[in-house]
Amino acid sequence: MEAASVKNKQAQAAKSDPNLIILEQKIFGMIEMIKGLKSENVSLKEKNKELQGQIRVLESSLVAETKDLEELSQEKIMAKMVVDNLLHSIDSLIEVKEK
Repeated sequence: MEAASVKNKQAQAAKSDPNLIILEQKIFGMIEMIKGLKSENVSLKEKNKELQGQIRVLESSLVAETKDLEELSQEKIMAKMVVDNLLHSIDSLIEVKEK
C-alpha cells in the first residue's frame, strides 16, 4: 500500500508541476536510449566474436600459404641447381667429345 500511495503522490505532483513532467519524459527517454545501447552492445559483442574467428581463420591461412611459398621457393632453388648441374654435365660431355 505504501508504494501505491507514493506513486499516487508522484502522479499528483507531476500533474501540478510541468517541470516534473518534462523531467519524467527525459528520464523515460534516457531509459529507452540505455536499453537500445545495451542491445547494440550485445550485437556488437557477437559481431566482434565473429570477426575474431575470421581473423584466426585468415591468420591460419596466411601461415599455411607462407609455408607453401617457402617450400616452393626451396624447390625452385633445387630445380635451378639440378638444371645448372645438368647443363654443366652436358657442356663437359661436349668438350670431351670435341677433344
